[in-house]
Amino acid sequence: MASSSGEVMGDGTQNSQKEIDDLLAHLDLREDELEDVVIGADEVTKLQKDARWLAIARVHTSRSFSSDAFIGKMKAVWNLSRDPICREAGENLFVIQLHCLGDWKKVVHQGPWTFRGWAVLIEDYDGKEDPAQFEFGGLYVWAQIHGIPELYRKPWIVDDLARRVGKTREVQMSPKLFYEGNYVRIRVFLELNSPLKRVVSLNIDGEGKKRLYVKYEKVPFFCKHCGIIGHNHEECGDGVWGTKDLQYGDFMFATRRATAAVESRPLAGRGRGRTGRGSPQGMPRKRSSQDAELDDPAELKDDASSPIKPTDAIESDTGVGARRNLNLNAEVPGTKVPPGTPMETADTDVIPPPPPQYTNPRDRSKVRKTSATPTELAPSAASSEEDRRAQ
Repeated sequence: MASSSGEVMGDGTQNSQKEIDDLLAHLDLREDELEDVVIGADEVTKLQKDARWLAIARVHTSRSFSSDAFIGKMKAVWNLSRDPICREAGENLFVIQLHCLGDWKKVVHQGPWTFRGWAVLIEDYDGKEDPAQFEFGGLYVWAQIHGIPELYRKPWIVDDLARRVGKTREVQMSPKLFYEGNYVRIRVFLELNSPLKRVVSLNIDGEGKKRLYVKYEKVPFFCKHCGIIGHNHEECGDGVWGTKDLQYGDFMFATRRATAAVESRPLAGRGRGRTGRGSPQGMPRKRSSQDAELDDPAELKDDASSPIKPTDAIESDTGVGARRNLNLNAEVPGTKVPPGTPMETADTDVIPPPPPQYTNPRDRSKVRKTSATPTELAPSAASSEEDRRAQ
């Protein structure tokens, strides 16, 4: 848990250098206890180079939690190029070794970060100071100043207004409106022991004062009674407060804008404007039974028919089953009925010939060659002699 300067967060004993010196002043140390481990200048330079990407972090709460849960959660949230090396240095206190400038900038400067709603205080660390002695002043957050008149929406005026909220690092005069309202966006440093600002005042000569709302993006837990980050109103004092005593609340949160509805017409391009495979965005993929009116008896009745089906072939309402009147007595085109044959007999006895079967031309030529006789192919000598006698 958070502790005052000079207190070890693990065992509660004093760990300041002054108290260690006072303790050693009353002790007679042996020579083997006074032997030094010498670190040369070259080694110091190398160690300082390795410690460039160090950071120190503390979860700003008095509650205890699993250090493994914190390390695993923050690794997933940061999603760095290389896994950082995190070491628990005390109660709710961690030393983080990063491996490159990009990861270090993201962890130290792209907050605010939260763990289970509590603020995660992260600052640059040189590796020399005792982690228990390190003092966290606060954290940087994104805030918004709403309702600045356009005439006075000037950089120098906005900068003065931002300084009333906290130490300013960045001002965005024309931010993308991901949140509701007309505002300028500022990144400010919030002190841990100071209550959050709810409004800033703009005093215009001849027009009077204008109160401008201040809203916060992704702000950690804060007290609705005193406005200080790190606890809620039920943990402040005895925790019993009336409605009038809660001077801070949800009205200080920036509200995300609702996503505009997308038209249901199909859009050009693969996957554009769709929430699922073949489903336009904003349109349900399936209809419920109520939408389809399946409780309506008329909807459940099977009265569908085909436009080419004869009327007398439609299924009756008795529900016995499908009955089809196959008319076999109809005359088949291309068939001849002998004259004088009754229609009943003709319709039932006359069977139309089957369609001709396809035969390969090569097979037909083979059949002609094998079926032809020698006399058909060439006249014999005897037949020629008989012809001359006959003449």
